[in-house]
Parts: sequence; structure tokens; C-alpha cells
Amino acid sequence: MLNPFIQLTPPAQTMLVGLIALACLLLLSRGLLNLRGRAFTPWLSRLLSRLVRTRDYSEADFYAADGAPEHFIATRRAALDALQQTLSARGVKSSEWAGRVRGGLSDLRFTDASRVPFPFAKRMREGFNVASVAVASQGSRLLDLDGNWNIDVSGSYGVNVAGYDRYKEWMERGWQRVQALGPVLGPLHPIVADNIAMLKAISGLDEVSFHASGTEAVMAATRLVRFNTRRKLIVCFAGAYHGWWDGVQPGLGSERGIDDCLTLKDIDPASLAVIRRRAKEIAGVLVNPVQAFHPNSPPPNDAILLNSSVRKTDTNTSPYAEWLKKLRAVCTEAGVPLVFDEVFSGFRLAPGGAQDYFGVKADMVLYGKTVAGGMPIGVVCGSQGLMRRFDPAHPMRMAYVVGTFAAHPLAMGAMYEFLKWSLLPETTAVYRIANARTTDWVVASNQEFAAAGLPIAITCLGTIWTVQFTQPSRYNWLLQYYLRAQGINLSWVGTGRCMFNFDFSNEDYRDLTAKIRAAAAQMRNDKWWLSETEHPGRAKVIKQRVAKDLFASVFAPPRPLQAFYHEVMRRKHDDHVASHSHRLNQVLHLLSSSTFIFCYWLVFSDLVTAMWLGLGALFVRQFGHALVEPPCHDKEQLLLGFDTRSKTKVVGIYLLIPIVNCLAAPVLNAAAAPELIAAVARQWFGFTALVVFGHTLRLIPKHGFKNAMVWFVKLITDPLTDIKAYFPTLLRQRAGA
Repeated sequence: MLNPFIQLTPPAQTMLVGLIALACLLLLSRGLLNLRGRAFTPWLSRLLSRLVRTRDYSEADFYAADGAPEHFIATRRAALDALQQTLSARGVKSSEWAGRVRGGLSDLRFTDASRVPFPFAKRMREGFNVASVAVASQGSRLLDLDGNWNIDVSGSYGVNVAGYDRYKEWMERGWQRVQALGPVLGPLHPIVADNIAMLKAISGLDEVSFHASGTEAVMAATRLVRFNTRRKLIVCFAGAYHGWWDGVQPGLGSERGIDDCLTLKDIDPASLAVIRRRAKEIAGVLVNPVQAFHPNSPPPNDAILLNSSVRKTDTNTSPYAEWLKKLRAVCTEAGVPLVFDEVFSGFRLAPGGAQDYFGVKADMVLYGKTVAGGMPIGVVCGSQGLMRRFDPAHPMRMAYVVGTFAAHPLAMGAMYEFLKWSLLPETTAVYRIANARTTDWVVASNQEFAAAGLPIAITCLGTIWTVQFTQPSRYNWLLQYYLRAQGINLSWVGTGRCMFNFDFSNEDYRDLTAKIRAAAAQMRNDKWWLSETEHPGRAKVIKQRVAKDLFASVFAPPRPLQAFYHEVMRRKHDDHVASHSHRLNQVLHLLSSSTFIFCYWLVFSDLVTAMWLGLGALFVRQFGHALVEPPCHDKEQLLLGFDTRSKTKVVGIYLLIPIVNCLAAPVLNAAAAPELIAAVARQWFGFTALVVFGHTLRLIPKHGFKNAMVWFVKLITDPLTDIKAYFPTLLRQRAGA
């Protein structure tokens, strides 16, 4: 059968090839244009999650991860021990409590070295317990189980905007309003209608639905926009967090690739271009209005600090506000719903949330945490067209979106109290004062830190703030432990995101500055932060160490091989301690090991020379053991190798082989010498193989296959590790002499 393409006329063939080329060009150009706006962090995160293996630093590596000079290591080790004792003394009862629930309370992991780079985590997990167990709150403080009052900057994951005392009042008054009904679900308490009216007024949107959590609210919103637009693609931005559901977690914590969630670069014009081009595929653009302030990144720039006293009548011209306005314009132009995820930020920046603060209106807004007056909740507010659960033209088509625990009477009662407060005229002034105080505190604190030469600075957005580090270090994460030792309560993200509530007084701000300054100063004195004078070229060294660690983690062997490697190295260490301490013996081992390594290469091209050189090196090596070092027969026997007597017998056989060859030779003259030398070398090689492999096989029934292979690998790699072990030692001894 002829190829159909060949049957076409030449003009038709040319036209077909041109059409195919044009289609490929269009597809390629579209892909390249989209490529500019795509965020590859999620893809890289998923890739590394599969490749990077657990790798715990040894005791020595932990303290020298930044390549610090050796004389700082002792200081660091003593400092970490002292810090451990301080925190242990502060949290005896908390540690006992954590010990009782460990293994039963999975969320305890959030206090278990969760924001510590994984090579350091084992040491911190074993020595430090930072479980926060609180029994009371008052003003800006929390009382822990051990009786310590700690300044609380955790914000309770965003719940605590107005201050714990206010929430306790709202919860109490809210319960009084609904206690006659109790925990009845299904029928709604009349107060729900009041809450809906207030939420519609605040959000400026048509309809409201209640859900059990912020994550459920995100799930409901994505379900609704897909249903009502008949499109599948949800756009998110790199760095955002929209709850634990992997439908909007293309990278963070997601084990599967997600083809219906497109992650774009944040604050990037290329992302706006992608939204325009792919508008017919996009069901909604989901944005966290403060996602540029996520725990791993500061705000776009410090200009955002200047907008902390914004009011409804103000025009916000911060860089991020301008970005949101452009995003709003593009979504309107493209007919794509804009969804504000304010589960965290809602009511944190202004009484009307981020829409109020940034002056940008969304098509759908999600609230959570604080809106229920301290009770768990998720709220979706949206336009009528986006909130439909049923298709009016197709009665069997529906979006099944429910929330079993959604309108719990207690949550509705507390919500009523909070929403009433948020709509009071004087509440706007409360926000303005708190935001201005935070900004003033940041400026004053940064001046103190700079004057003290501390490598930290603080940046804020309203009452949200984060600690930034002004010099590279492998140990910046340690600051959270020093802050806890000073009596500061942090969330599980450590210094990545902190929050003030409206109960913070001027005295609280000053006290917090003093504690942060003291913690940072102690950390610097403990030599976790080194100056350029103390550690020249530290930035370059740190980059090299990080790259080396990443490479080692990605290409780390499987755990059985790691265990095998560590066992080989342990045997080598024990062997060195047992019979390799004398300086002359180390020199002889360096000489013989260098020769052995050369012979490893030479044996493939010149067996005769390799064996004669190798045997000479073996004699030199055993001379050190026989005459310089103590015998240590028992110790060497435990190491599954030959003891000195066994080695003497083997050396004797090596010497006997040329003697026997000479006696057996018919004629001894110069002409026969090369052949005799070659024959002896071949016999030595055979005897060496017999001894090595024979001893390995003998060890298998006696000590097991693994131990036999440990001995074999240790034997053939000893020359390499001898050079690594003894050469630096001899150099230091010579320098000291």
C-alpha cells in the first residue's frame, strides 16, 4: 500500500507540510508565551520531594554547616547545650504533657522542629521540645502550663485580631444568644439572617454560604466557579497558601501533578498576559491578597510599610495594591471571576478586609478564623451568578456543596458579636491606631537593631510582620528558639509570620523589642552569626555547602546502603584507634596507601610491575604493625580482619613464592629472569585473590554476609581512607612542631 502523502501532487504536499509547520509554530509560540508567566516552583517542589532523601548532620557537621573556623565549634556546642537547658527549665510540665500525647496528637508536629532545615532537624527534635501548652490568655500574653507569661505574636493562625479578651466576651455573649437552641444542626437560628445581612454589607456581594473551615470554603469556591463558568482551570500564584486541599496545592505538600490548577508568577506582567490568552479555560483566579507576605518571602518592597493607616476613603498606591488593581482589570476584561481568599487576611488589615484595605473589589470573597468571633468557620460570599448550586436549564446538573458543621449556633452567635463590632464607626479608628503603632514600632526597632550591629530587620503590613535576616547564615532558623527562651510565643512558622492584636500596648511593643534584641545579641555572641572578619568569604562558602548538601541529599544511596557505608566507616575508625596511633606507623601507611592506589590503576596495564610494587608496599605496611604499634590481636580479631600473626603468615607465603620458583627453575640466568619475575607476579596475584576472596567466604557462615562484605569493602578501600585520615593529621603535627 502506497503512502498517502506520496500520492499527493507536489503542490498539495507543500501545502500540507506548510499547514503542519504552521500548527506546530502556533502551539510552540503559545507554549513559549505561557512559559513566561508560569511559576516552576511547584513543579520543582514535587520533583525534589521525590528525589531529596533524609540526611541528618553528624554532630561535627551540625556545628560547622557554614564552614566556620574550627575554634568556633566549641562555643556553638556549649551555646546550644545552654539553650536546651534554658528551654527545658521553662517547659518541664509542657514537655511532660507532650511526651504523653506524642504519637496520638498528629498536629503536635507543628511544634516539632517543623521550620528547621531537615539536616538539622534530628538534633533539634531530640534535644528540644517547644510544644506550646497554654492555659490562660490576658491582653497580649499567654500563660503556659509551667506558669510563664509569654508575649504572644502568633495571632492564633490569624484568629486573634482584636485581642483575646474581646473574643472571650464575644463567645460568651454569643452563647447567651443561642444557648436555648444548643448544638442543633439543620434548622437555623434566626441570628443567621442577621449575620448574612452584615456579611453582604461588608463584602458587597449578593449571597453567603457557611462552611466548617477555611479549607472547606476554598473547596466550595473552586467547585462553584467551575460549575457556573463551565471551565476547569483555577489560577493560583506562587507562594500562596489556600489550605491543605491538594486541589490548590500544585507544589506544597502535593504528591500528584495537578492539571486543572495553573500556578503563575506573583506580581508579574507575564502572568496577566497568560490570563488574557487562556481566559476561555479559566474558571477563576484565586489570590491571597497578602500572599506576597508569605513566610518564605518579604513584601514586594518596603513601600508597603507606608500604607498601614489606610481608610475606606484613602487611595492605596502601594506596589501590591497596584498589582491587585491590574489583576482586577484583566479579570474583568477577560470575563474571569476574581476570588479573594481572605481566610487569613480577612478583617486583619481593615474592617472590610483586603477589599477595603487595597481598594479592589472581588467577585467572590472567602473568610475564616476571626469572622466567627473566635470560633472555627469558613464563609464564601459571592455574586448571584457564581453562587448557584443548580443549573436552571439542566435540572439534573448540580454542584453538591454542603457544610455539615457550617452554621453551628455557637459560631453564629459569636459571629454576630464580631460583625456588629466590625461595623461600628469607631472600629476603623482602632485599626488605624494599631497599624500606625506597628509601623512606628518597626521603624524604631530596626534603628535599635542596626545600632547594635544585629543582622536582622523587621518588615510589616498592617499588624502582620516578619523578621528578615540581613546576612547569609545556615543558622537563621535558630532565632526562633532564642526568642522562645526570652518568653515570646511564636506560631509553628517561627519568625516567618508574626501578628499583633489590638491589645498590644506601647509598653508591650517596647518589651518585645527588648526581648528580640536580647535574643539576637545572644545568638550573635554564641557565634551562630559570624562577621566577614571572623569567617572570610562566608557567603560563597555557604552557597557551596548548601549546593553540596542538596547534591548529597538527592543522590544519597538508599538507607540499606547508607547503613552499610556507616558500618564500614565505623570499622575503619575502630581499626585506626586500635593500631594506627603511632606517627611512624601513620607515615608508613601513607607511603604504602599511595603505592596501593597507583597499583590499582597499574594492574590493568602492567600486572607484573603492579604486583612487585604492591608487595613492597605491603611489607612496608606490615612493618609498622609488627614493630611499631602494639599487637592488639583481640581488638583486630573483633574487627573480622587478620590479626598480626595471621598477617605474618600471609607475608611469609608471599616471600616463599619466589623462593619456590627459584628452586623449581631449570636454569637461573639473566635471560630467564624476566619470565621468572612475571611468573612470580602472576602467582602473587592469584594468591592475593585467594586470600581476599577466601577469607570473605569464610566469614559468611561465621559472621553473616553483611559483615563479610563490610570486611571486603573496608580492605580494598583502606588506602583511600588512610590518606584522608593521616595526611591532614601529619600536617597539623608538623605545623605544631
